[in-house]
Amino acid sequence: MPSIETIKLSDAPQAPRKLSRIAEQLVSALNGLKKDEVLKLAPDDGKSLRGLKTSVGRVSSNAGIKVESWAVDDTNLYVRKLDK
Repeated sequence: MPSIETIKLSDAPQAPRKLSRIAEQLVSALNGLKKDEVLKLAPDDGKSLRGLKTSVGRVSSNAGIKVESWAVDDTNLYVRKLDK
C-alpha cells in the first residue's frame, strides 16, 4: 500500500506544463488554419521527418484535433486540419 499524506498546496511542487512550448505553438497553428490552408513543417537539423510526423500526430490527437499529414520530398511535412 502506498503511503498517503495530506499536505498544503503551497508545500507541493508546481505541476508540470500540460504541453511543451512547441506543442502549444503547433496546437495554436492548427487551430488557426482555414479550410484552404496547410502547415508546412521542416524537421530540426538531425531530426527525422518520421519523428516529426509522429510528434504532430501525438500532439494533435491529445488536443482532440484530427489531421492529415503527408510528405512529398523528404524535407517537409504538410499537415491539414480535418473537419470534426
